[in-house]
Amino acid sequence: MKKGILLLFILTAFTACTSTKVYTRIKCHVCLGKTDGVLLLPLPWDAGFSKLSPGEQNSLETQILSILRDQGFTKVELYDRLEYELFSAGIKDLNDPTQRVKVNPSLDYPYFLGITLGETRDSDGWDYRTEQEVYDMNPPAPDLEISATLRVALIETSTGNIVSDNAIVTEINSWGTPDKDGGENYWNFGSVSQAIRKATSKGVEFMVKDCGC
Repeated sequence: MKKGILLLFILTAFTACTSTKVYTRIKCHVCLGKTDGVLLLPLPWDAGFSKLSPGEQNSLETQILSILRDQGFTKVELYDRLEYELFSAGIKDLNDPTQRVKVNPSLDYPYFLGITLGETRDSDGWDYRTEQEVYDMNPPAPDLEISATLRVALIETSTGNIVSDNAIVTEINSWGTPDKDGGENYWNFGSVSQAIRKATSKGVEFMVKDCGC
């Protein structure tokens, strides 16, 4: 019973210390319908995601597609899963405008969804202040913040123009508990991958809402 109560306390504290903010760079100026095709660009294309293992990247791509489908979108897919169809349509290089413009008329995908990973911050997860430090020196709490910054952009396949662009910052802050000796333990049970998953969910959901018809 005591272990269960402790676990519940830890999970509650962790949840309470997580915050996510969205900063709009380009407010969405298209009407994104639920039947519009959205093609997710592979996360490994962005160097920032090298911080994650291939398995974590695959899991995040699946998460993104699931979010869109749960929001009611009926035509969403990962770019890599359409390699044969793209090849058959003569699309090998999206940096070539003459190839990119074929994505919608050939495969019925008017939009790309591009997600890039910016700055991340990790911590050791634990620190301690002695009773003397807490009482006499009164130092500030140690900086154990974990954070991740993402960019979520919706891009027209016909023009290559970005029609929605948001930066999402998720922070997981530490929390402290006193011990029997009068000192203070500081903890952060979060991880960078958790911050990334949270930022991804918030960013995709915000994009869908902002671009809603």
